[in-house]
Amino acid sequence: MGTDDAYAELGLAAGATDHEIKAAWRRLVSQWHPDRNASPQAVARMQRINLAFELLRQGVEAEARPQAQPQAEPAPASKSARTPPPEPPRPAWHIERKLKLTLEQAAVGGRMVLRGRHVERCEACEGLGYRHSPRPCEHCHGVGRIGQRNWFGWVTGFETCSHCEGDGLARLECEACNGHGELGRCRYEIAVDLPAGLRHGEELNLSAGGTHGDRLKLHVMLREHALFRLDPDGTLHCEMPVDGFLWMANRWIEVPTLGGMQQLRLDRRHLRYRLRGQGFPKTRGGPRAHYIVDVKPLFPAQFTREQEKLIERLAASQQHPPGSPMHEWRTRFEGWKGRQG
Repeated sequence: MGTDDAYAELGLAAGATDHEIKAAWRRLVSQWHPDRNASPQAVARMQRINLAFELLRQGVEAEARPQAQPQAEPAPASKSARTPPPEPPRPAWHIERKLKLTLEQAAVGGRMVLRGRHVERCEACEGLGYRHSPRPCEHCHGVGRIGQRNWFGWVTGFETCSHCEGDGLARLECEACNGHGELGRCRYEIAVDLPAGLRHGEELNLSAGGTHGDRLKLHVMLREHALFRLDPDGTLHCEMPVDGFLWMANRWIEVPTLGGMQQLRLDRRHLRYRLRGQGFPKTRGGPRAHYIVDVKPLFPAQFTREQEKLIERLAASQQHPPGSPMHEWRTRFEGWKGRQG
């Protein structure tokens, strides 16, 4: 294969840069690698792609190699030695993680410190630590399988070659990551400012700070709440049982809110109460929606003797003046009863 053929195999114009050659190789490998492409031509095409890549990389490296220069006279002893060149800056980290929040945390937002460990994956080899060579695997001779022999030397079966994992191609250590499949590991501690009103499934792309241009991508997840239910418009709901006698007596009770406990006066005429502006933010950083509390008065299935006496006394103390619904009912009832006699 000549140089022109190699450029054509990778779909490049003559004189392509080293970066363009690598990018084209990665794109074609992701398309034609036998692990991803079941076509019968995949292995042969993969071999041509790798051969073209090797030829062009060798050409680029030869051009970049400095020409031999006449040996310079040694520097006088009085001059100081040159300082070594600084190490190249590391690439920026791209940290991606889940961010689990309670409804209370998501409602108010604020500063949060995130800690964890990060492994920067090598994109050049897609985390494998190697790239394929156009040469066949020397262990299986490019077949991808190795024969299993019995005591008499007869082949009784085949197993996948562990060195090439069945693709029949030799493997070269990835130069970008020195065969590790990753560019480095780090522990991080990053303070982020979260806006109020984050929803489940949202994504945040933030700067992780520092001098390397690190980026942080957060996938927001809201934890299921034991008491509250959230509507898409930010309306918050809570269903809670209450003592039926307290409800009858219009007494005060404590109800949970996103900001803590709050006093609420019951009204026996109502089972639903709306607390305005105490729900979840309608939009990210926007005003808060309403909070709806639905109460369910509970009464004992069977009254105690003391409760029975108290209820009888309560019933006997009821007054029904003329014009009241009970007084009007009794008047109609007594008239009907008299006509029945």
